[in-house]
Amino acid sequence: MVESSNASSDFTPFDEFQCKVPNLGISLPFQATLFLSYSSVGVCSFIGNLLVMVVVLSKKELRTVTNLFISSVSAADLLITAFSLWATPLAYFQQVWKFGQFMCYGVSAIQGASLIWSPLTLAAIAVDRYKLVSSPFNPQINTRTCLAIIMAIWAGALLMLMPMLAHVHYFKVGKCYQYCVEIWPEERYFRLLYGLFILLIRSVVPLIIISFCHYRIACILNDQTARVQNYRSTTSIRHAIDISRKQRLQTLLLVMVIIFAVTSIPLDIFNVLQDIETVFRIHVTNQSIKSYIFLLTHWVAMAGTLLNPLVYAWWNENINKEIRARLLFSTHQRKSAVLL
Repeated sequence: MVESSNASSDFTPFDEFQCKVPNLGISLPFQATLFLSYSSVGVCSFIGNLLVMVVVLSKKELRTVTNLFISSVSAADLLITAFSLWATPLAYFQQVWKFGQFMCYGVSAIQGASLIWSPLTLAAIAVDRYKLVSSPFNPQINTRTCLAIIMAIWAGALLMLMPMLAHVHYFKVGKCYQYCVEIWPEERYFRLLYGLFILLIRSVVPLIIISFCHYRIACILNDQTARVQNYRSTTSIRHAIDISRKQRLQTLLLVMVIIFAVTSIPLDIFNVLQDIETVFRIHVTNQSIKSYIFLLTHWVAMAGTLLNPLVYAWWNENINKEIRARLLFSTHQRKSAVLL
């Protein structure tokens, strides 16, 4: 329950009765499980994504184009973890908004934009890798161009969210309730079309681009591997090592894309179905079941923010070594402090 700033001593028992939030019908064990699940994902995601960003940005030799793109994904995941991971389920449970006007608009913008930043950045990575493999002797994306692409993706995502943000409203009702909701009173069909547009931009188009690029990369690398196997020279051995490195990186990026698809698409589908229900005023199931479905799909989407840095730290040898070195150094410092 949220008590508004103009609440006074004349708060009556009837007002208190009115302030009681309706029960969503979610069992206490399930709530406890969700709390532990969200907390675990939040802590691990924050540490993991922060580590990846610090490691990449602090060492010049690690600031490659691919690593900078990955840092952008980690930055988006870090913002989701800091602002959306905890606020959205809490607001859903309580059915009121307790975090003030600034957070109302801030969480809406960050959550929406970050869910667009990641897939578009993964698509940019796929295009970059395809250019590198298919045309290794042509000019490639440099660091300055990479940063410009990242800035364009982030700015473009915010621009695409303007219609939604224009319909986000924060308001108070009586002495108890504060709400942060989207209201599309005369534009119900536009809301559905807008939701489908966002689904297209953040899921369908990136997955098509990524699938095409990875398919072509796999074909090129397989062809190169077949040709290298026919030679035994020192040059061919070096070429085989280079192909193996590229295949390892392709596997890493492919796993990240699979994580994105598996964790994000269920929530996208749920949101579109919610829009369809609202527009056509149909009710497929009751509110209690929808609450379970939303919280599960939202948690799965949030879990994706944890898996990306874990996968990247595991597959990328340079990042893996640097993270291990930092953790070992930190452990050594703590042991030295204890001995002193």
